[in-house]
Parts: sequence; C-alpha cells; structure tokens
Amino acid sequence: MSRNREYDFVITLRHPNYKVYNVITVLMCVLAIAAEVFALLHTPFFSYNWINIVLMAVIVINFMLSVFNQSENVITFKWALYAAAFLWLMYPLHLPWIAVLFIVAALLERQIKFPQEIGFSKEAITFNTFPFKNYSWQQVKNAMLKDNMLTLDFNNNRIIQKETESNVPAEMEREFNEFCKQQIARSL
Repeated sequence: MSRNREYDFVITLRHPNYKVYNVITVLMCVLAIAAEVFALLHTPFFSYNWINIVLMAVIVINFMLSVFNQSENVITFKWALYAAAFLWLMYPLHLPWIAVLFIVAALLERQIKFPQEIGFSKEAITFNTFPFKNYSWQQVKNAMLKDNMLTLDFNNNRIIQKETESNVPAEMEREFNEFCKQQIARSL
C-alpha cells in the first residue's frame, strides 16, 4: 500500500492457486542441478567444488522444506532460485545470462506471491499490485462486500469480484458497505 496514506479498510484477498508458478520454478531448479551434474561429469579436470555442492544442497533443502511444510499458505522457492542462479554463474556452467533470468524469476516470485490487498480510504481505492493501482471514488459506481466476496463496479462497466482471505463478520461487512456508499455519494 502507499506509505503516505492511511486506510479506513484494508481487505486481504484469497491467494490464487500458485501451482503453475511452483511447477515452473521446480523445473527451472531441476534443470540447473541436472546441467551442473552433467557439466561436472564431463569436464576434463573433474573436481568437486564445495560451493557448487552447497548450492545444490540449498536447492534440495528448499524443496524438502516446502514439501514438509504444507501448512504454509504460500510456498516460496526464492532461495532455490538464487542458488540455481549462482550455479549458472560458476564454473563449469558459467552462463551469466541464464543466471540473470533466474535472479529475475526469484524477484518476480516474491511480487507474484505477495498477499493481495485493497486499501479503501476517503480519497481512493488502492490495489497493492506492481505498479500500484489507484481508483478515485468518482470512477466507482458501486462497492460492496457480501458473503466474503468483494465486488467493485466501475462507471466504465468494468467489474472486479474477488474472494476475501478470511470470513468477514457481518458487522464489519455493514460498516464497510456503509463507508463505500458514503464515499460514492460524496464523490457525485
């Protein structure tokens, strides 16, 4: 959210299914380990570099912790991606452009899996996406929270419907809906 603004209401949205992102990340890291092992076995001066082994261990440990820690809502492979990037930087692979792709993937994973929140203030509605999205109340025809479903209806006929992460008490729902009605009426 914007650092300069206080919000009257902040709604956290339900996490989407990150299965596709996780599968791609796992495949990227398995590819890095396979390439490293292949390269080590086919170098003329076969020698184990302890840093390469530590990096491969970091990848495996990150995967194992993710598998065994299923209670977490969002699994991150950030450290595995960073370790795989360093594998691509070091001998015998030494392909810096692939390492850069892995570092970008690690940075993007954090942004993709960041909890989605929408802040409602008297001035605007702000989405914490990258980049931030701000909508003034003049752009909104209706905003409502009902049965853990947030609905934003814009004047340009665009509708956003998102499920909240947790159950919202009925009293909080009424307060939120009343707040939104007031802001929409005030903006007209």
